Amino acid sequence: MGGRQQYTTSGRRRRRSPLGRFLTFALICLVLFLGVSVFFRVNEIEVVGDTRYSRSEIIAASEIETGSHLFFLREDVVRENILSSLPYAGHVEMARRFPSRVVITVREALPVAFLWTEGGYLILDRSARILEQVDTRPIQRLVFVEGLRTPILPREGEILALGEEGRAQLQYLQGILSTFSSLGIVPWVSDLDMQNVYNPQFTYDERFTVLLGPNRNLQHKMGMFVGIVATMDDDEFGVIDLQPERPVFRQG
Repeated sequence: MGGRQQYTTSGRRRRRSPLGRFLTFALICLVLFLGVSVFFRVNEIEVVGDTRYSRSEIIAASEIETGSHLFFLREDVVRENILSSLPYAGHVEMARRFPSRVVITVREALPVAFLWTEGGYLILDRSARILEQVDTRPIQRLVFVEGLRTPILPREGEILALGEEGRAQLQYLQGILSTFSSLGIVPWVSDLDMQNVYNPQFTYDERFTVLLGPNRNLQHKMGMFVGIVATMDDDEFGVIDLQPERPVFRQG
């Protein structure tokens, strides 16, 4: 019939068999694997940051070895290796710089507080992580924390452990220390009593006893506290109660 098109076998498009497609895919994967395996090997480790630890100490703690594959390095593992071995390495980042370089950035942790235990004094950073354990009371102007539950197996480089019953205490303590650090008032806070987790209190500038109330709106309350103190005369002292919606100051 005149309107029907005829197709011949020679005009058909040849299709690859499933086996052929699989072999092609496998060959591509093999080439990529061999390429990745041969290239992108670590031959340089750069350390950035000013800390008490030497470059060699940080590299050794990272457990990254020359010849390791860039693709197989895990930043979380490297970070944990360094933090557990070098407690004062407070903030750690790892970056890959292809084809063969790794950059480790370290910012030193700053001591914020300390507490006494039967094994000695524990020095803490803003997240209540144990930086070190010492035999004598620190001479730095740090916050002395009291009223906590007995720490469980305190180890340098780890967050202070207070057990399940001390979870609320620890969470509130972390928030308080972080806020003190952010506001830059650590040198003026002489002690922090955490015994009553619903109303911790601290001494500021040897003039004010500050009542924090429950663990709610901490940053807002501390912001109001800083504003209140800024308006006071140097000879004023007393109690500042941050529990109400509007803080209350009681002279004397």
